[in-house]
Amino acid sequence: MKRAAVYARYSTDLQNDRSVEDQISLCKSHAERIGAEVVTEYFDRAMSGASMFGRQGLAQMIQAAERGEFQVLIAEAPDRISRDIADLAHVHKTLKFRGIEINCINGGEIDTVQVGMYGVIGQMQREEGAKKTKRGMLGVVRSGRNAGGKSYGYEPLPGQKGELRIVEAEAEIIRRVFQLYADGMSPRAIAGILNREGAPAPRGRQWNASTINGNEKRGHGILRNPLYNGQRIWNRVRMIKDPSTGRRVSRENDPSEYEVSDATHLRIVPEELFQAARDRKGSVGGVNRKPSLRSKRLLTGILRCASCGGALTTTSADRSGPRIMCSRYRESGDCENSGRYYVEKIERDVINRLRNMFADTSVIDAYVAEYQAESKRIAMERRSDRAKKEAALADVLGRIARIVDQLSRELIEEEDAASILPPLRAQRDALKADLAAEEPPTKIIEMKPKAVEKFRQEIEGLAELLKNKTDDVPLEFSKSFREVVSAILVEPRKAGEEYRYEIKGWLSALAGPDLSAVSANLMVAGGRVELPTLGL
Repeated sequence: MKRAAVYARYSTDLQNDRSVEDQISLCKSHAERIGAEVVTEYFDRAMSGASMFGRQGLAQMIQAAERGEFQVLIAEAPDRISRDIADLAHVHKTLKFRGIEINCINGGEIDTVQVGMYGVIGQMQREEGAKKTKRGMLGVVRSGRNAGGKSYGYEPLPGQKGELRIVEAEAEIIRRVFQLYADGMSPRAIAGILNREGAPAPRGRQWNASTINGNEKRGHGILRNPLYNGQRIWNRVRMIKDPSTGRRVSRENDPSEYEVSDATHLRIVPEELFQAARDRKGSVGGVNRKPSLRSKRLLTGILRCASCGGALTTTSADRSGPRIMCSRYRESGDCENSGRYYVEKIERDVINRLRNMFADTSVIDAYVAEYQAESKRIAMERRSDRAKKEAALADVLGRIARIVDQLSRELIEEEDAASILPPLRAQRDALKADLAAEEPPTKIIEMKPKAVEKFRQEIEGLAELLKNKTDDVPLEFSKSFREVVSAILVEPRKAGEEYRYEIKGWLSALAGPDLSAVSANLMVAGGRVELPTLGL
């Protein structure tokens, strides 16, 4: 009898949590019909089939296939595996290489021809669904209603779908922002005032200059939102998925595709004040804005303030090189870290610390030993916690069974059972969900010597590049570096004080996929490299 794995998925469009259990039940029945024994189950809840990224169940299934844990994959239909032509073909190709067949309730055993056919159909259905959704939203906009999203200063009108009304408390803040800006105050200064006064921000807990400035083409930002002037503009941007990351990113549409309509009942800012702010914005921005030179350095995007977690961005440069500072302190004054740092000094220091670390692999060995000890401790805690939950679940199931038995023998009234059973069933479902959501035990890992040596050589290459003050880092070096180093947290400092920071990274590139969710922390202070207690 063949060993079978079941894969189930429902999308964010369906929003039916029972769908996974229903699919698994159907797949188990199908396994019996084809003479296979289900040995494992994988699933992804509320995950789109448009991409493989972020689908933990699918990733675990592929890893299990590589380990030879099953011989046939059963799913309700090919589109449960993927609704993307390339992704479905990739999964089929990977499993076929391992000698694993895909067998679906709808379609039977899937061959190469069917993969192409179902892949095209699945992708066409997904894209057509997106078009229908957009057509529906266009109809909503043309009827004078809101198609979705929430602008600061407005709230939905209860009982009237798509209708908005003005929130006067927020509207006062918006008018004040426009007045202060029209009077000559900078967005950064306005953000600082609002933060000190504790004014509620559109998103998050603080105002930033970017919150006020926004983006002209996208219509984002307080000063650029045409709705405050009684004009609704829809379809400025469209969302697409980046095939390399699976993330949805926005792209600007051509102005000819905009849907413009009047919404004078939603005007917050007087037309004269709105135009005055627009005139000032046009005089200091747009074609008059001074271009800023941007270069993608080795640490771009991974430098973070240890005080608030905000990004460190370039602020100025002198003869010693470009300097960076906390963007939250700079934009809104909402951080205590006012320090400035030379980014080239941090780059050299990080590379030198990593060179020292990888020159002596006993440091890595010490980390692995500590990781394994911590993993064993956590595994023991998880087993103990799981045993408690399993005992609680068994108790609840027993109580439910007794109530049902008493009801069947007419020992209690139906009304009494109806009041007792719902909370017990809710407790049962919660315990089952907790047990199903628990992560599998962490496996003991071993470092891959070739990967460690390869990274050590690339670190040496990066050190040579930085020594020659080369900003353009080869793509392969940058990619390998970011597979190990995920963030650098820079501690606050005063002028003249030494730099202190923490290097955070992933060891999956050096030890295999079992460490994909394990972070390594390397405290760097002066000339010391410390390995702290792990936070797994």
